[in-house]
Amino acid sequence: MNVPLTLTLRATLGALLCLVLNLPMAAHAGAAGKSSVRERTIQLTTEDGRNLAVSVYAPARGCHACTLVIFSHGNLATPGRYDVLLRDWAARGLVVAAPLHTDSEEYPEPGKFPDSRATRLADWRAVDRAFTPDAVKQLPLEGITLSGQVVAAGHSYGALIALVAGGAELADPAWTIAPIRKPLAVISLSPPGAMKGLATREGLAKLSTPALVVTGTTDVLPGFIDTWQKHLEAYEAAAPGLAYGLVFTGMDHYFNGAYCRPTEDGMRASEPQVARLNREIGGFIRAALAAKLPGPAAWTARSDAMVTAKAH
Repeated sequence: MNVPLTLTLRATLGALLCLVLNLPMAAHAGAAGKSSVRERTIQLTTEDGRNLAVSVYAPARGCHACTLVIFSHGNLATPGRYDVLLRDWAARGLVVAAPLHTDSEEYPEPGKFPDSRATRLADWRAVDRAFTPDAVKQLPLEGITLSGQVVAAGHSYGALIALVAGGAELADPAWTIAPIRKPLAVISLSPPGAMKGLATREGLAKLSTPALVVTGTTDVLPGFIDTWQKHLEAYEAAAPGLAYGLVFTGMDHYFNGAYCRPTEDGMRASEPQVARLNREIGGFIRAALAAKLPGPAAWTARSDAMVTAKAH
């Protein structure tokens, strides 16, 4: 990679940020109460020798043959700033494993790994490897077994990583995840779309996994992503039968303060939209795992004043 491209990538990835307010943990409780979900942090080692903290959300009573969701947070954020999503998914019977990436503002060695693209891909591989049905038995996660089924999920920069796990390609095909198990579904919240030096529309079109792409009609980052429609490029580029979209009326890049850049007022005001989002994600995952995803007409019939559903 030459110097100009490196500088371009740093500027590009830096723009995919989630500046965050420091809130008490109680503010992150979300729809799923603490009694129904348990959370703990485990430590893994990546292929490049880094210590990797992974937040794991699971049903409090444990579960047998659970589906695994690997979640990649937005730039500068942390897994805990998505509690309104991750706790709800765990309450629905899923196990969520969310690594703390090197670009997080809470990463213990800030600035040590300037190329977070490479480390994010390695983080995904580390979680994928450690959470196979056999390997997970070695982790301190009592009462949990896994089915081997995997869903890739993420927000913003992490949403692009989830798309790569589902078969999409970055600008350099060598920048890949090569997952142990191909995800059966992708949940991509506000992905960035095509970007110079990072991703092309042709690369996004290599997606080979059913994907739900979510954005909102105010999901704009001025000077970087100037129209909310840009977040739908992966949806538009995908092959017929793989692309599903949800466009929430009046929701921005942070779901108006519900996650990534959370505020107490934002979480409270956005509660109906977050509940709808979690229901749609839960239903999409169930349908994908059963290989019974709806056709375009059935999916678009979900549209109402809160959300526009798109499929092709």
